[in-house]
Amino acid sequence: MADKYGPIFCFHIGLRKTFLVSSWDAAKERFTTMDKAFDTRPRSLAGKLMGYDHAMFGFSPYGPYWREVRKLVSVELLLNRQLELLNHVRDSEVKLFIKELYGQWIQNGDRPALVVMKDKCWHLAANVMVSEVAGKRYFGTVTNDYESRR
Repeated sequence: MADKYGPIFCFHIGLRKTFLVSSWDAAKERFTTMDKAFDTRPRSLAGKLMGYDHAMFGFSPYGPYWREVRKLVSVELLLNRQLELLNHVRDSEVKLFIKELYGQWIQNGDRPALVVMKDKCWHLAANVMVSEVAGKRYFGTVTNDYESRR
């Protein structure tokens, strides 16, 4: 395709426009000279609705706000020391996750059991996040009451 269209070209993959750089020189220019022009994320309806009008870190476009939030996230959330302090939360949630799967297997005996891993993995991720922030689980056998979910 690069022989036909050149070192830089756009094409569509589904509804998304895709930008392809196929030569070293063009890639170097893209990441040095034209860096700021391509750094922003495309605005989407999901970013507007779920990201509080693109205010959340993952949905916000590149600019002064994004740079400030990036500094805050880098300093407060993603430091190695902070990640080490919360390592026990991730370990305990994974152990509980495996324990729940094992309990479901024991409960069914010799019969096969349907496990929707998409839901289980979502519950694991949500429990890790909520436990790190609030110190409580959101899903699972330990929390079944409405008050702890609030």
